[in-house]
Amino acid sequence: MELKYKADFERAKEMWRHYWAGELLKRPLVVAPVTKKAPKRKYYRYHASVNKDFKTMFEHIENTLENTEYIGEAIPYFSPDLGPDQFAAFLGAELKFSEASKETNWVEAIVEDWSKVLPLRLDEKNHSWQTILEVARRLSEHAKGKYLVGVCDFHSNADTLSALRNPQFLCTDFYDCPELVEKAMLDVRKLYQSVYEKLYQASGMNAETGSIGWLPFWSEGKFACVQCDFMCMVSPEICRKYIIPALEEEAAFLDHCVLHFDGPGALPHLDDVLAIKKIDVLQWTPGAGQPYMYEWTDVLLKAQKAGKGLQIYGVNLDIIRNLSKILNPEGIVYCPDVKTADEAYEIIEWLEKNT
Repeated sequence: MELKYKADFERAKEMWRHYWAGELLKRPLVVAPVTKKAPKRKYYRYHASVNKDFKTMFEHIENTLENTEYIGEAIPYFSPDLGPDQFAAFLGAELKFSEASKETNWVEAIVEDWSKVLPLRLDEKNHSWQTILEVARRLSEHAKGKYLVGVCDFHSNADTLSALRNPQFLCTDFYDCPELVEKAMLDVRKLYQSVYEKLYQASGMNAETGSIGWLPFWSEGKFACVQCDFMCMVSPEICRKYIIPALEEEAAFLDHCVLHFDGPGALPHLDDVLAIKKIDVLQWTPGAGQPYMYEWTDVLLKAQKAGKGLQIYGVNLDIIRNLSKILNPEGIVYCPDVKTADEAYEIIEWLEKNT
């Protein structure tokens, strides 16, 4: 398969195949898209998707493609996401925007009493659901021969319940009405595979295109980022009962996945998530005000000891040199912070000589 903006797409695919097979081919993978020319005007991707502003969307995509060099194992893709809480929107919550913050959106809680809304089901006529399917189909048509349509950032399982209910109230629900929370969680878990499959088809994904997500890992099969940001608000006991089974189920359904693990508040659950065999890679995100992710070598080494790969981002060649003294090269995907193609190629050359 050829992509206009990734001339070496087949080479990159081969590198990713070896990666998922646990084979180190020449070096760790490097995902380094380099912007040659910044866009003249701000683009609000959620706003464009929710409002089906395809003219603005496609102009932005074409401009990005023309002004980006996809170096190493970077592959051009764009996703049909409506916003972080879109899974909750599929179940009836309304996506809200603010003029002061067009870069993101949110939903207001709609559940006051779980007993009055269960079972949770996906209405195929739901406006947000029909919108994302239409955006996915339009992207699929526009993408042909140029880029891939990416897997959505789902925020499923307990993140969906948190958005529907309100994080604070959901925390107390685990004690006030645990049986209802368990039923709600099972309902949401049942929807994951169906939502994924329908978007996979609408986006035109197949074995030839493969799949790629907001964490830019390409897979020949079905790939996604799995996560539960809400887990930082509950105890290990509650997490093991309600959230870990959901993550296990999502990971088992996918051919490959990366766990987005967010914030120091999630660290009490590190051993439990690393014990999920089908999770391939850890993406550790320390959060605002914390040391850079690559400084948390205890977390990174623990993940490697558990047999997980790592996404290492925000680094330059000097940092990579230092990390190479500490971390095993197997399973690492570097997403460096580079401003020029020369910087990216220098990293690749160094890794090939020193791996």
